[in-house]
Amino acid sequence: MKILDDLLATFTPEEQQEIQQEAEKLVLESGLYNLREEAMLSQKELANSLGISQPAIAQIEQRGNELKLSTLKRYVETLGGKLSLTVEMPTGNTHIFRI
Repeated sequence: MKILDDLLATFTPEEQQEIQQEAEKLVLESGLYNLREEAMLSQKELANSLGISQPAIAQIEQRGNELKLSTLKRYVETLGGKLSLTVEMPTGNTHIFRI
């Protein structure tokens, strides 16, 4: 990680924030794909279970942070999972909401 940290230090704080936001978006996008793969479902199979089209599943998986919470909940529950939201406050307190 030292090499990555050194590289990030060469960017302005604004650029570093933008890089962080893009990285978080990519993590969510790949995470949804990985959840579906873990459940051993194709996009088509998941789409049929949700009553939507396969291209709609592809859009959900590509949308990343622009995804509605209700859509994410349906996606996760259709895979057999449960969705929770963790909020970390500046005070150091953490709150977990079962959605």
